[in-house]
Amino acid sequence: MKVKKKPMPIVQKVFYVLSFFFLIFAFCYLGMKDYTPPISHVDDAAKFTEEYGITSQNVFHYKTSKEILELLNSGSGIIFLCYPENSWCSSYADLLNDIAIQNKVKEIYYYNISQDRTFNQRYYENIVKILESYLPVIEDNETNIYVPALILVKDGEIIKYDDETAIVKGKTSVTDYWTNERKMQKRNEMSLWFKQFLEVSS
Repeated sequence: MKVKKKPMPIVQKVFYVLSFFFLIFAFCYLGMKDYTPPISHVDDAAKFTEEYGITSQNVFHYKTSKEILELLNSGSGIIFLCYPENSWCSSYADLLNDIAIQNKVKEIYYYNISQDRTFNQRYYENIVKILESYLPVIEDNETNIYVPALILVKDGEIIKYDDETAIVKGKTSVTDYWTNERKMQKRNEMSLWFKQFLEVSS
Protein backbone atom coordinates (compact mmCIF):
# COMPACT_ATOMS: atom_id res chain seq x y z
CA MET A 1 0.00 0.00 0.00
CA LYS A 2 1.42 3.36 -1.06
CA VAL A 3 1.82 5.79 1.81
CA LYS A 4 0.47 9.21 1.00
CA LYS A 5 2.94 11.99 1.78
CA LYS A 6 1.84 14.68 4.12
CA PRO A 7 1.60 18.15 2.53
CA MET A 8 4.48 20.48 3.35
CA PRO A 9 3.62 22.80 6.22
CA ILE A 10 2.89 26.40 5.24
CA VAL A 11 5.70 27.66 7.48
CA GLN A 12 8.21 25.42 5.71
CA LYS A 13 6.98 26.57 2.29
CA VAL A 14 7.37 30.20 3.31
CA PHE A 15 10.87 29.48 4.63
CA TYR A 16 11.94 27.89 1.32
CA VAL A 17 10.49 30.77 -0.72
CA LEU A 18 12.20 33.39 1.45
CA SER A 19 15.48 31.48 1.30
CA PHE A 20 15.25 31.35 -2.51
CA PHE A 21 14.72 35.10 -2.81
CA PHE A 22 17.51 35.77 -0.32
CA LEU A 23 19.94 33.71 -2.41
CA ILE A 24 18.90 35.59 -5.57
CA PHE A 25 19.40 38.92 -3.81
CA ALA A 26 22.80 37.85 -2.42
CA PHE A 27 23.93 36.70 -5.88
CA CYS A 28 22.92 40.00 -7.49
CA TYR A 29 24.46 42.09 -4.70
CA LEU A 30 27.80 40.28 -4.78
CA GLY A 31 27.89 40.51 -8.57
CA MET A 32 27.39 44.29 -8.51
CA LYS A 33 29.57 45.12 -5.50
CA ASP A 34 32.68 47.27 -6.01
CA TYR A 35 35.51 45.25 -4.47
CA THR A 36 38.04 48.07 -4.79
CA PRO A 37 39.17 48.92 -1.25
CA PRO A 38 38.19 52.35 0.13
CA ILE A 39 40.69 55.04 -0.82
CA SER A 40 42.40 57.20 1.81
CA HIS A 41 43.76 60.49 0.45
CA VAL A 42 45.91 61.18 3.51
CA ASP A 43 48.99 59.35 2.22
CA ASP A 44 48.24 59.22 -1.50
CA ALA A 45 51.45 60.97 -2.52
CA ALA A 46 53.58 58.73 -0.33
CA LYS A 47 51.80 55.62 -1.54
CA PHE A 48 52.25 56.64 -5.17
CA THR A 49 55.95 57.27 -4.55
CA GLU A 50 56.30 53.83 -3.00
CA GLU A 51 54.59 52.16 -5.97
CA TYR A 52 56.16 54.14 -8.81
CA GLY A 53 59.45 55.43 -7.42
CA ILE A 54 58.84 59.09 -8.32
CA THR A 55 59.13 62.13 -6.07
CA SER A 56 56.86 62.38 -3.03
CA GLN A 57 55.99 65.88 -4.22
CA ASN A 58 53.37 64.50 -6.55
CA VAL A 59 49.77 65.39 -7.36
CA PHE A 60 48.26 61.91 -7.67
CA HIS A 61 45.09 61.01 -5.77
CA TYR A 62 43.78 57.45 -5.73
CA LYS A 63 40.29 56.76 -7.03
CA THR A 64 38.15 53.63 -7.20
CA SER A 65 36.73 52.30 -10.46
CA LYS A 66 33.31 53.57 -9.39
CA GLU A 67 34.62 57.09 -8.82
CA ILE A 68 36.42 57.10 -12.18
CA LEU A 69 33.21 55.98 -13.89
CA GLU A 70 31.30 58.83 -12.24
CA LEU A 71 33.93 61.32 -13.44
CA LEU A 72 33.73 60.03 -17.00
CA ASN A 73 29.94 60.16 -16.95
CA SER A 74 29.42 63.66 -15.61
CA GLY A 75 32.51 64.97 -13.82
CA SER A 76 35.66 66.93 -14.62
CA GLY A 77 39.28 66.10 -13.97
CA ILE A 78 42.57 64.72 -15.17
CA ILE A 79 42.71 60.93 -14.93
CA PHE A 80 45.75 58.67 -15.05
CA LEU A 81 45.17 54.95 -15.68
CA CYS A 82 48.08 52.60 -15.00
CA TYR A 83 49.48 49.94 -12.68
CA PRO A 84 52.93 49.61 -11.06
CA GLU A 85 53.81 46.30 -12.72
CA ASN A 86 53.82 47.97 -16.15
CA SER A 87 57.38 49.13 -16.90
CA TRP A 88 56.17 52.10 -18.98
CA CYS A 89 54.01 53.59 -16.24
CA SER A 90 56.73 54.97 -13.96
CA SER A 91 58.42 57.00 -16.71
CA TYR A 92 55.11 58.38 -17.92
CA ALA A 93 53.99 59.18 -14.35
CA ASP A 94 57.24 61.00 -13.59
CA LEU A 95 56.96 63.10 -16.74
CA LEU A 96 53.26 63.71 -16.17
CA ASN A 97 53.75 64.85 -12.58
CA ASP A 98 56.58 67.22 -13.49
CA ILE A 99 54.57 68.92 -16.23
CA ALA A 100 51.42 69.04 -14.06
CA ILE A 101 53.26 70.89 -11.29
CA GLN A 102 54.80 73.32 -13.79
CA ASN A 103 51.32 74.10 -15.08
CA LYS A 104 49.81 74.45 -11.58
CA VAL A 105 47.63 71.35 -11.87
CA LYS A 106 46.65 70.58 -8.28
CA GLU A 107 45.54 66.96 -8.63
CA ILE A 108 45.48 64.06 -11.03
CA TYR A 109 43.12 61.17 -10.30
CA TYR A 110 44.85 57.80 -10.40
CA TYR A 111 43.17 54.44 -10.97
CA ASN A 112 45.05 51.14 -10.92
CA ILE A 113 43.20 49.08 -13.54
CA SER A 114 45.15 45.84 -13.08
CA GLN A 115 42.83 43.76 -10.89
CA ASP A 116 39.59 45.11 -12.35
CA ARG A 117 40.79 44.44 -15.89
CA THR A 118 41.84 40.89 -14.99
CA PHE A 119 38.46 40.00 -13.50
CA ASN A 120 36.31 42.15 -15.84
CA GLN A 121 34.84 43.98 -12.89
CA ARG A 122 31.52 45.68 -13.65
CA TYR A 123 32.67 49.28 -13.27
CA TYR A 124 35.76 48.58 -15.37
CA GLU A 125 33.57 47.18 -18.15
CA ASN A 126 31.47 50.35 -18.12
CA ILE A 127 34.62 52.49 -18.25
CA VAL A 128 35.72 50.49 -21.31
CA LYS A 129 32.38 51.19 -22.99
CA ILE A 130 32.80 54.94 -22.48
CA LEU A 131 36.37 54.87 -23.82
CA GLU A 132 35.67 52.34 -26.56
CA SER A 133 36.27 54.71 -29.48
CA TYR A 134 39.76 55.52 -28.15
CA LEU A 135 40.89 51.97 -27.43
CA PRO A 136 42.87 49.64 -29.70
CA VAL A 137 41.64 46.11 -30.37
CA ILE A 138 44.63 43.78 -30.43
CA GLU A 139 43.72 40.55 -28.60
CA ASP A 140 40.97 38.23 -29.88
CA ASN A 141 38.96 41.26 -31.03
CA GLU A 142 38.44 42.26 -27.39
CA THR A 143 38.51 45.91 -26.39
CA ASN A 144 40.60 46.73 -23.34
CA ILE A 145 42.32 49.68 -21.72
CA TYR A 146 46.05 49.70 -22.31
CA VAL A 147 48.34 51.77 -20.11
CA PRO A 148 49.71 54.25 -19.41
CA ALA A 149 46.68 56.29 -20.40
CA LEU A 150 45.84 59.91 -19.66
CA ILE A 151 42.32 61.32 -19.88
CA LEU A 152 41.16 64.92 -19.58
CA VAL A 153 37.42 65.11 -19.02
CA LYS A 154 35.18 68.16 -18.61
CA ASP A 155 31.54 67.76 -17.50
CA GLY A 156 31.52 64.17 -18.74
CA GLU A 157 33.05 65.06 -22.10
CA ILE A 158 36.48 63.68 -22.95
CA ILE A 159 38.59 66.48 -24.36
CA LYS A 160 41.86 64.54 -24.58
CA TYR A 161 42.90 60.88 -24.48
CA ASP A 162 46.59 59.94 -24.67
CA ASP A 163 48.01 56.41 -24.65
CA GLU A 164 51.12 57.03 -26.74
CA THR A 165 53.28 54.43 -24.98
CA ALA A 166 50.54 51.94 -24.14
CA ILE A 167 51.43 49.80 -27.15
CA VAL A 168 54.99 50.15 -28.40
CA LYS A 169 55.82 47.71 -31.17
CA GLY A 170 59.07 45.80 -31.37
CA LYS A 171 61.67 45.47 -28.61
CA THR A 172 62.00 49.15 -27.83
CA SER A 173 62.83 49.70 -24.16
CA VAL A 174 61.46 52.52 -22.01
CA THR A 175 64.81 54.34 -21.93
CA ASP A 176 65.32 53.92 -25.68
CA TYR A 177 61.88 55.31 -26.42
CA TRP A 178 61.99 58.35 -24.14
CA THR A 179 64.76 60.26 -25.86
CA ASN A 180 65.33 63.91 -24.93
CA GLU A 181 63.58 64.90 -28.15
CA ARG A 182 60.49 62.81 -27.36
CA LYS A 183 60.41 64.09 -23.78
CA MET A 184 60.52 67.69 -24.98
CA GLN A 185 57.75 67.04 -27.48
CA LYS A 186 55.59 65.37 -24.83
CA ARG A 187 56.24 68.23 -22.40
CA ASN A 188 55.02 70.74 -24.97
CA GLU A 189 51.95 68.63 -25.78
CA MET A 190 50.97 68.06 -22.14
CA SER A 191 51.51 71.71 -21.24
CA LEU A 192 49.13 72.70 -24.02
CA TRP A 193 46.54 70.13 -22.90
CA PHE A 194 46.69 71.30 -19.28
CA LYS A 195 46.44 74.97 -20.21
CA GLN A 196 43.38 74.30 -22.34
CA PHE A 197 41.83 72.16 -19.60
CA LEU A 198 42.41 74.78 -16.89
CA GLU A 199 40.97 77.49 -19.12
CA VAL A 200 37.70 75.63 -19.71
CA SER A 201 37.55 74.64 -16.04
CA SER A 202 37.97 78.16 -14.66
